Amino acid sequence: MYQAIIDEMNPILEQHAEDSDFITAFARGMMIFQILSVSQRPMTISDIAKVTSFPRATVRRGLYTLLQLGYVIQEDRYYELSSKILTLAHSYLASQSLPNIAQPILENMAREANAPASMAILVHNEIIYIARASVNNGRIIADTLTIGSHLPAYCSSMGRVLLAAEPTEKQLEILNKSQLRPYTEHTIYEIEALLKKFDEVKTQGYALINQELEIGLYSIAVPVFDKSGHTVAALNINIHSLQQQADEVVANNLPILQRAANLLTSFI
Repeated sequence: MYQAIIDEMNPILEQHAEDSDFITAFARGMMIFQILSVSQRPMTISDIAKVTSFPRATVRRGLYTLLQLGYVIQEDRYYELSSKILTLAHSYLASQSLPNIAQPILENMAREANAPASMAILVHNEIIYIARASVNNGRIIADTLTIGSHLPAYCSSMGRVLLAAEPTEKQLEILNKSQLRPYTEHTIYEIEALLKKFDEVKTQGYALINQELEIGLYSIAVPVFDKSGHTVAALNINIHSLQQQADEVVANNLPILQRAANLLTSFI
């Protein structure tokens, strides 16, 4: 898991050891960042020093800097990356072809459904929004979510679609790294129940969230496939419970989502 990073970075550090324009401390900090990004659990200074062969003082300073910048969180002796890393992808994602292709399709979805429409990808244990089209329906979640926003994957409709596409081992890895908790009385957050839900989503081809993130909010999502059949993103529509009941959410919005997903697949 870590060896690929070591094999890539160590030759670079050695090559530029005498290069006055090369900032070795920065490179070591990036290496620490990469090690944390692939770790399946929080790590101590000793853990990172052992993996990287860096002096403990070097690791401590690197972690302290990342902590002060907000990219690392600390609990007792343990360190892990924070969700702030997702914001680093914002500008990059906004410039890529998939969000650009998706945007007019999402705008058409939002008009047709009279509800916000979004596209997201899975990053670690969260989803990050890469495209979005909103309508003014007065809901907080509709007004505040933008490109670069993130939500927990386990209890969001797009997250469940994306997790359903992963093998069970990967699902468990992601769930074990998530802070599973109820956002409302309807939130499904027990691991066994979530694994069953992922199977259900994979079988039926869509995910419906019934007020699990916000009381009064339904969310329905479908996967977006590339031409080889791999899930590359998810699309969703958010509906207020005063507008439609659960069965109506599926009947009215699933066809819109499926048409949009099929259209996107034809372009990628």
